[in-house]
Amino acid sequence: MIQAFIRQTFRLLLLLAVQVMVLNHVHIFGYATPLICVYFILLMPLGAPRWTKLLWAFATGVLFDMFANTPGMMAATLTLVAMIQPHMLTLIGGVDKDDDDDENTPPTMARLGKFPFMRYITVGVLIQCIVFYLLETFSFFSITDTLINIVGSTVLSTFIIWVIQSIREKL
Repeated sequence: MIQAFIRQTFRLLLLLAVQVMVLNHVHIFGYATPLICVYFILLMPLGAPRWTKLLWAFATGVLFDMFANTPGMMAATLTLVAMIQPHMLTLIGGVDKDDDDDENTPPTMARLGKFPFMRYITVGVLIQCIVFYLLETFSFFSITDTLINIVGSTVLSTFIIWVIQSIREKL
């Protein structure tokens, strides 16, 4: 249990460092900014208690908000994704909550399969980007720019997460 906590903390700090030091400065055409902190939440095991997922998501969001100067927006979006993560896994990923399989293993490409995993990641990132950018603009006057931000960031974030997961699977 302590080892799992240390592993989770290390993964969180690594993703946070990459996000804050590198990816926050990437703005493709002024619109697409990769947001990969959601990857940490999407890798939470299905069998983990809901309160731990929510606590990790909120803590991750608060840390991101502190470094990115986005007061409460990432904390709200990651907490929402943590709330719906088990439902996304059962609906999109094809994982049953009552599986006799080890429910403490995170959802990976090897466990779910390539295409269900990509659907799961894409939907999770899309939900996170929609909520994040709607909270950021808090207006429907520039809906075109907001939609471009959402689509661009979703595509870029999903691609980066897919690359990270592919590298992790090979190690």
